[in-house]
Amino acid sequence: MRLIEKKCPNCGANLEFDENAKSCHCAYCKRSFEIERDLNDVDKFNLIYEKIHKPFKAIFIIPFVFAAVIFLIILFSIIFGFRSTSRSMEEEFNEKSTEIKEKIDEREKIIKDASELTTENMDAIDRHCSSLLHQSTVGRSDTTYSYQTTGDPRLVKTYVAYKKDTNYIISIYSVIYHNFFNQSDQQTVYVPAVIENVKKSTSFMTKAKNPAPEYYLNEDHSTYIYAYASAEDAYNGVVKPYEEDGYKISEK
Repeated sequence: MRLIEKKCPNCGANLEFDENAKSCHCAYCKRSFEIERDLNDVDKFNLIYEKIHKPFKAIFIIPFVFAAVIFLIILFSIIFGFRSTSRSMEEEFNEKSTEIKEKIDEREKIIKDASELTTENMDAIDRHCSSLLHQSTVGRSDTTYSYQTTGDPRLVKTYVAYKKDTNYIISIYSVIYHNFFNQSDQQTVYVPAVIENVKKSTSFMTKAKNPAPEYYLNEDHSTYIYAYASAEDAYNGVVKPYEEDGYKISEK
């Protein structure tokens, strides 16, 4: 049998093996090697060397592959997490925008029923009616009569007349007038104040109007105001005509 001489791929020592052997062993580094039979001697050496060192190369590559996989996982988590967070923030923003828009739209709706009148609405109505309710009326200039209001006007009743997206808020106040020169001459009258197309929002209201006829405070008709003698007269004179015209009437 013929002996083949080769160098150990690991330590470089001389190797001798039978030409029919399937493996050989290095006496110096104690490693064993497979012997390829289908290739020439040079290719055998190269193949045997690669086979031996491939596992060692894989050992060094594994940490880099592992690190790359971890990096990609973190990167995708950040990207998709950011997209998910962005979507959540966008959805939350859209929900809040829709909610705010709905609230604005709701406040811009006109009041259809007295039950919709809030404390905020009533305070705003009172402010708009105040100019009508604090006016004093002076009679003849010979100082025989001089009537002025006593105390603050008192709200008796508020009505809402509604029809086809149009409303009238009718507030009836009781106001006390007294004769400046005769304290026993004191009269309570009822003053209506009407505001048109009042919305749930109190940001804008038209000027209040007093549609009452002349009411004379003295016998010689020298001093008058625009008012009614009773709350019932005020209802019949101001509210009832809206009801007869097809408006739905509700009261606060």
